[in-house]
Amino acid sequence: MVSIICLCYNHSKFIEESIYSVFNQTYKNWELIIVNDASTDNSKEIIDKIVSDFYIKKDNHSYTIQVIHLEKNRGNCTAFNKGFRISEGKYIIDLAADDKFELDKLEKQVKALENADNKTGICFTNATLINEEIDEESNKLGNYYFDWYKKTPKDGFIFKELIRAGGMICSPTMLIKREVLEELGGYDESLSYEDYDFWVRSSRNWKYIFLNENLTFYRKTTHSHSSTFKKKNNPHLYSTLKVCQKGFYLCQNKEEYKSLSISVLYHFKESLKYKNYKAAKGFLSLFGKLILKLL
Repeated sequence: MVSIICLCYNHSKFIEESIYSVFNQTYKNWELIIVNDASTDNSKEIIDKIVSDFYIKKDNHSYTIQVIHLEKNRGNCTAFNKGFRISEGKYIIDLAADDKFELDKLEKQVKALENADNKTGICFTNATLINEEIDEESNKLGNYYFDWYKKTPKDGFIFKELIRAGGMICSPTMLIKREVLEELGGYDESLSYEDYDFWVRSSRNWKYIFLNENLTFYRKTTHSHSSTFKKKNNPHLYSTLKVCQKGFYLCQNKEEYKSLSISVLYHFKESLKYKNYKAAKGFLSLFGKLILKLL
């Protein structure tokens, strides 16, 4: 079974489309856990109506949908963990409520992991980039690979590649074996965002597999993760520093230390650019430790 944990925060414009992309999957062995992270729009009312209407249909009684309405905004990491703790699936998907699936996403990615070896824990794919418009014909922005991210994504044991450039993975496309998340203890709730930390920690012990098929629609918005990095004293740079510090102790050879140093130097420059001097000091200190490892 696949457990889809759908995280919603003020996604009233997109939540219905996202949920129905789960309902319409060709692969039918799934459960949906919706975590509404204290939205201030009418997401709660929309979610409750969709779920109520879904269960009215007699042929839908075999599916499980659970809804968690948080009273206080807790952020993606904590919200996801709340859903993960009550999930039962062999495979897990972290679905943002403004993204959506192609009809055969679950079927193809489950098959890929079922056919892979025991050390393969994550399957990721290409994605269709979309904007904030609802009209499907006018909102497509191209492919994640190879329009936005120009390089060919690698798979297998890719710790060295991910610690250098986490953007190699299109996060919403991932299907994750449950045991990977259990081994990590879920997401780190002290962080303001989850994906870089997950990639670094999981790729140390688990292989990734890539399918070059567009199985997810990934929405780029004005409030996207990347735009948050450009704000002064934003929490994402501090979270990135913490992940890089974890990565330092996970590196096992000079090639890996070198990859991490490239990421650290980049984020040091970004910290200076956006006047995050406290974060810059932390990155500079870590870079000094990396130089000693590379001598």
